[in-house]
Amino acid sequence: MKNMKNMKKIISMVPMLVGVLMAQNGPLANGVYAVEEDNAKAKNPVVRRYEGKNVVLDTAAFAPLLIQGRPEINRDPRGSSLMIQLAPEAAKRLEDLTRSHMNRRIAVVVDDKILSAPKVRSVIEDGKARLTPCEDESCDTLLRQLSK
Repeated sequence: MKNMKNMKKIISMVPMLVGVLMAQNGPLANGVYAVEEDNAKAKNPVVRRYEGKNVVLDTAAFAPLLIQGRPEINRDPRGSSLMIQLAPEAAKRLEDLTRSHMNRRIAVVVDDKILSAPKVRSVIEDGKARLTPCEDESCDTLLRQLSK
């Protein structure tokens, strides 16, 4: 019975601790971060909300969204996407990140918000990335933010 009370106390503290952790972290830089399903692996964990859930990001596994050229919105019958070309150093970091996180999730963060958290299905070697899905209005907003 005593263990059950302790367990309930711990469970009730988790949301508060997550809130404190989120508050202690400053804004994240625009970029791609590793998502850690088991936050014990994260070297520098931070928590952000995405689709109503807390997501642990590892700021040590990060590729900045340093754009080279102008991002483009592609619209087709399947939906819209935003094509970006990263600067060479950022492209190399994204390649390393996607190589080390095959079949695991990464998170695209812009303005301190997770925009998407796709599973890595292949290594991105050329620094060209397509952000999908991208609803028309959110695509335009993202395009403006990344073009700053």
